[in-house]
This record gives sequence, structure tokens and C-alpha cells, in this order.
Amino acid sequence: MSVHKTIELMGSSKKSWEDAVQQVTAQAAKSVKGIKSVWVKDMSAEVDAKGKLKGYKVNCKVTFEVK
Repeated sequence: MSVHKTIELMGSSKKSWEDAVQQVTAQAAKSVKGIKSVWVKDMSAEVDAKGKLKGYKVNCKVTFEVK
């Protein structure tokens, strides 16, 4: 039997939502071992004065195995 824990993390990127998720995962992997999945719970974006997207944000749930 295995036990898993889920933590909620937020991340951002100037490139894309996908890059924001990658940033969250890469940062989490520095201190959390055995990451099994990442679920993107919510996405949002910042808009500049001209109406263009200037930043991407994600709220993720990261699940890992507890040993």
C-alpha cells in the first residue's frame, strides 16, 4: 500500500500557462521527492494597458508519494 500527499502551489510565467506549470513542478522537485502528478486547478492571466497578456498564473495541486 502506498500513501500520497497533495499540496497546493501557485506559479507564474511571462511565456505561457504551460511554462508556469513547469516552473511549479521544477521548483517543487527541489524539495519534494516522488512527485506523481500535477493537477492544474485554476489559471489566470495579467493584462497590460493595451489589452495584451503579460503574465500567466496557475494554481496547481502536486501529489507525491510519502515514504
